Amino acid sequence: MEIYKSSINDKENFIQMRVSLFKELGEIDENSEIEELIKETGNYYTNHIDKDLFCWFAEIDGSIAAVASMCIFCRIPYFQNPVGLEGYILNVYTLPEFRNKGAASKLITEIIAFSKNSAIKKLWLNSSEAEKEIYKSLGFKENDNEMELFL
Repeated sequence: MEIYKSSINDKENFIQMRVSLFKELGEIDENSEIEELIKETGNYYTNHIDKDLFCWFAEIDGSIAAVASMCIFCRIPYFQNPVGLEGYILNVYTLPEFRNKGAASKLITEIIAFSKNSAIKKLWLNSSEAEKEIYKSLGFKENDNEMELFL
């Protein structure tokens, strides 16, 4: 398994994985008109990648298997985070045929390492019940509906 940080050249992979995620969640189906979603997702990716959007892909046997994204933003500083810089992890998704191979854990581990080297002091995410144990094993703690990790 190879983990790599995405670049502008990964826009189509990013779009494809998001559409797959939305289909699995039941947010869109085969009959949904998704042209605008695809167009605007591509525009967002182009305008934000490597600025306040960072993505990582897991590749297995030459195929994209999983993705994880992080949006960075700055809050008003507070005691645990005097810089105010935070990362919101979202769209952690593994294609069904590649599940249970550790891709999500490896992607989140990469995000944690990147964040520690980028002055980001807090990571947080919303997790399904089924995935909470993955995040807990990487140091995240439950806080109301969110999982968070202070770095």
